[in-house]
Amino acid sequence: PYPDALLPQNMVFVRADLVDLWRLFHDSGLRLARHFVLYPNPWPKIGHLGRRWHAHPVFPFIPALGGVLECRSNWSVYIEEFALALSIATGSRVDWEAFEAEQPLTPFERKYRDSGQTLYRVGHDLGNGVASPSVCAQRRDG
Repeated sequence: PYPDALLPQNMVFVRADLVDLWRLFHDSGLRLARHFVLYPNPWPKIGHLGRRWHAHPVFPFIPALGGVLECRSNWSVYIEEFALALSIATGSRVDWEAFEAEQPLTPFERKYRDSGQTLYRVGHDLGNGVASPSVCAQRRDG
């Protein structure tokens, strides 16, 4: 949907199974400059917690990829949980906030904004991705 001339040379759009992609990125030593989790399915029922990205077994691989990670949603509970999980995984404070999307990144963001819903985000600089998934898992268990 975007002319190639408008895209940065180091930007790639990929359609893939993220569970596999995040693990493959990690295993290959790839580090990201910036990555987004935008308006994921919140799986709002209590029994669906394990289906949310921040409760999925692949989650510790995400902060290990480094860079700036941003998650956006129109559901404050999802963002609050994501921030808490990221705090546990990184061992650092992770804040979240309500925000106004002056230039929406996705059609969902535009739809939620235009319907008057409050939008929320977590943005955290993960640096060079020094935490390994095993360290993150130990922090959760310990």
